[in-house]
This record gives sequence, C-alpha cells and structure tokens, in this order.
Amino acid sequence: LLPGNHDSLQATQVWQALAAERPDNVVLATEAAPLPLAPGVVLLPAPCTTRRPGRDLTDWMDGAATTDGTLRVGLAHGAIYDFSEESAATNIVPPNRAARSGLDYLALGDWHGAMMVDPRTHYSGTPEPDRFKHDRPGQALLVTLPAAGAVPEVVPVETGAFLWRTMPLHVLPQDDPAALLAGLLPAGLQRRQALTRIAASGRTSLAGRTALAGAIAQAAPEFASLELDASALETECEAGDLDLIDRGGALREAAEALRAESLDAAKSEAERAVARAALGRLFSYCQKIAS
Repeated sequence: LLPGNHDSLQATQVWQALAAERPDNVVLATEAAPLPLAPGVVLLPAPCTTRRPGRDLTDWMDGAATTDGTLRVGLAHGAIYDFSEESAATNIVPPNRAARSGLDYLALGDWHGAMMVDPRTHYSGTPEPDRFKHDRPGQALLVTLPAAGAVPEVVPVETGAFLWRTMPLHVLPQDDPAALLAGLLPAGLQRRQALTRIAASGRTSLAGRTALAGAIAQAAPEFASLELDASALETECEAGDLDLIDRGGALREAAEALRAESLDAAKSEAERAVARAALGRLFSYCQKIAS
C-alpha cells in the first residue's frame, strides 16, 4: 500500500492503524527507501508526503543502489503530464523516469484510466471506473518481469463489475426518439451493472423530446445509472404543437411568447436556447398533467 494524494503520510492516524493491524500479506510502502519484496526483487516507492508535495517524489530513485541482476520496481503516485484531477499538478513525474533510474518497471497511480507511458511505465487505472471519461471496465495489470533489463510482459485483468458508457443517439425529425432509445439500450440483467449516458443529437419535435425524456425516466430504475444529455438535441416547435399545451388562455400565450423568442434572430443563441428549454419544460409539464 502506497500513500497517495488523498491519503498521504500526513494522515498519520490512518497509517499508524494500518501498521498495527495489517495482515502479513500487506506491505506498507511508507518510506522513500529500497524495500525488498523477494530475493532479487526490490521495490522503490515514492509515497506522497502531503496532498500536494510540490516536487518530484521519484527523484530519489536515481541514486538508489541495488546489486547487479536485481529487479528494480518503482511505485509512485502522480501525473506525468498536467492531466491531474487537481488541474495544477506540482508533483510531475518525468515520463522517462524508468530509463533515468534504471527501473525494470514503474507502476503509477493518479490517472483513473489505464495508460501505457512506455513499455516499462504504466498506469493501471482503478479497479472500478468512476466517471464517463473512462469507457472501459476497471482493471488491474498482471506484470511479469522475466529478468533484470528484460521488457516487462503486461497483461490487463478485468476487475470492474460496472461499465460506464456514453452512447450516442442521433435523431431525425421523422424518427421516434423513444423507439430509437429502446433499440440502443442493453437488455436484461446487463442494465444493473451499467452506468449509461445517452448523448442525444439531431432534431426532434417537442413531443419527441418529451417522449425521450419520459423513456429515460421509465428505464432508469433498471440501471445502476441512466441519464440523458440532450444539450446537442435541437427542438423543432410547430404551431400545432402548442395546441398540446393549451388552445387558449395564459398557458397558450406563454407558449407562443416562448416560441417567438426561440425563433427571434435578434436574440442571442443563448437567449434562444433558454426559450427553447423553457418551452420544452412547459410542454412536458402540461403533458404530465394531461396524462
């Protein structure tokens, strides 16, 4: 176990408790010093001293002496580029750290998806994904080091039970969006393990947009998570659609005003988008009351 940025060595009570209660098969890598793992195998850890160390914690590996033929395995937490979740990474690990420090393999954490930096340097990702950015199941890496200096053999092993996916749904005006959705979604028990985002695009009517949102809401309880991103889906509103809101009175007047504003070329795109969204919301409320 290596202290990372969310559980750095500053969390002294956590690491003291782990040291006192850990089972024999758990090794705590809490010091920047060579740690023998087995005959001929040495771990060179770079534990996070604070949440934002402000320096390269792997730098000490350059001068870490080991006997000839020893497998040198580095273990660190940090970004090699400024893709850190903190957006201003100060503990940048040099991408060539393995070569600079004579490491047979460098295991990195921080990036939540699997990524190969070079044949000797890998981010394994997390056992379970935690966002739509990573659309592959969680995994660990099974690494075999045939001999000192040999190229590592790295094999991904799936560990995740849940699948995060963004699924595009392109809609044309003549399409039934709810029917398209039904043909896109996974069936049966697959839904329980799926966290799915439907990215809708194209054009549809007010009724089509409302039907799509309703179909999402109806199917959502069967999924670990099901959400709709309709930011790229344009809504066409014909005058006849307003009859489904009301044929007269205050609601009809409000609907006509919103439709006019949504089509007003003198308005900014942002203002027209707000009007379209408000009209869609009014339409869905009226349909819900009518049903």
